[in-house]
Amino acid sequence: MNQQIDEAVVFIRSMRFWGTQLVSYPVLYQIKHWWPGCKITVVGKDPLHQHYEPLPWVSRFVYANTLGELIKTVTPDIDLMLSLHAESETYGIISFLKRPKFRLGFKNGRITDFTWNRTYPKDRKEYIALANMHLLNSLKPFDPESAARGCLQDLAEPESEHLPSDLILMLPGGGDGAYKRWPIQSFHELYLRLKTNGFQSQTFGYVLGPDEQEEAAFLKQLLLPDVLLFENCTIGELSRLMLGAKLIVANDCGPSHLAQFSCVPYVCVLHEPNPEWFWQRPYSRFVIPRNGSTEISHVRVEDVAKACIELIHSKRPFDL
Repeated sequence: MNQQIDEAVVFIRSMRFWGTQLVSYPVLYQIKHWWPGCKITVVGKDPLHQHYEPLPWVSRFVYANTLGELIKTVTPDIDLMLSLHAESETYGIISFLKRPKFRLGFKNGRITDFTWNRTYPKDRKEYIALANMHLLNSLKPFDPESAARGCLQDLAEPESEHLPSDLILMLPGGGDGAYKRWPIQSFHELYLRLKTNGFQSQTFGYVLGPDEQEEAAFLKQLLLPDVLLFENCTIGELSRLMLGAKLIVANDCGPSHLAQFSCVPYVCVLHEPNPEWFWQRPYSRFVIPRNGSTEISHVRVEDVAKACIELIHSKRPFDL
């Protein structure tokens, strides 16, 4: 498609967790990559300005909480309307009333599905960020992995000694609660197991946020010379660390999506399968409890270590 898009409006899913916002970033990047002069307005039903206004691809964020306010965001100048909602009929109504030239929405058995002129079927077994990109792909083909990695490259801080490469990164967070947190003691046991299974000279890094103070205290008292701690990083610092990593092991947390966008070998520890939040690829694995429980502490260290060893030399789509 050679059509020029000068103005676009993107309706994002409004949820409080950072990961829910991160999965929309690659489509914003890709629109701006195609049309550098395009003005992108992001619209949410919660005040999420801090997640979007700093992005290099977004012109403005609009907090719109009523149907009338939402309708007003689709002005006559809008060429492209993209809705990342799969349940609500609200955005189909807006599409029908305002009718911008390109109207992209998920096909999900809704009454207003007919209003979209570019669609993609919603599948609960597909990683949300990938589904969002497949929806945009209905407008113009692109490679999702290239878009995801390009998104991180746009956000990343410059390379520096402060943000080294070639690390095995551990992400022990889990903002939604303890049920998502494989214990820090298990991450440490994983480190010990890998150090005795071919990773003797490898440096490890832990990415820790403000909610991981206990984990940080545990790691600091160990005084391990080959373990680096990265606390309260900016998104630019996180992006640089992920892009340069050799392998990433993570709980299901916000930064785990940046890890998946980096397209490096990735192991996710889960309490149960969660395909909407895990990008299944040849160089990714998820590990769950073997015993049929949904208690994440029951995930066995040896199972996570096996996944790491399988992936560390796996073929990747980019020359890293």
